[in-house]
Amino acid sequence: MKKKKKNPFMIVVIVLFGAYLSLYYLSISGYYEYKEYNKMVLTEEAMKRFENDVKDGKDISIENYISDYKDYSNSVSNFGLKTGESLEKIVDKGLGGIFRVLSKLVTD
Repeated sequence: MKKKKKNPFMIVVIVLFGAYLSLYYLSISGYYEYKEYNKMVLTEEAMKRFENDVKDGKDISIENYISDYKDYSNSVSNFGLKTGESLEKIVDKGLGGIFRVLSKLVTD
């Protein structure tokens, strides 16, 4: 008895259909609208605080009213960042050396 090979096209279609169903369910349930509503409420509260601070003559700084920063860093992203910075230094030194040698050859 031969074992049937799985068709990669069908697997992709099934995965895409599952993703579609998930997104459709989220849109039906109002998940996106709820998140946007929460952002709007926070913005209105920040505007009220800003207006009150202006009326009271307090020091105004944008950081006091916008708290949208989210830190998504983790060990993998930190490793990628450090690796990228190290590679940047190596490439910078290597290309700098190559161009120094080429400039000496051209000027001599």
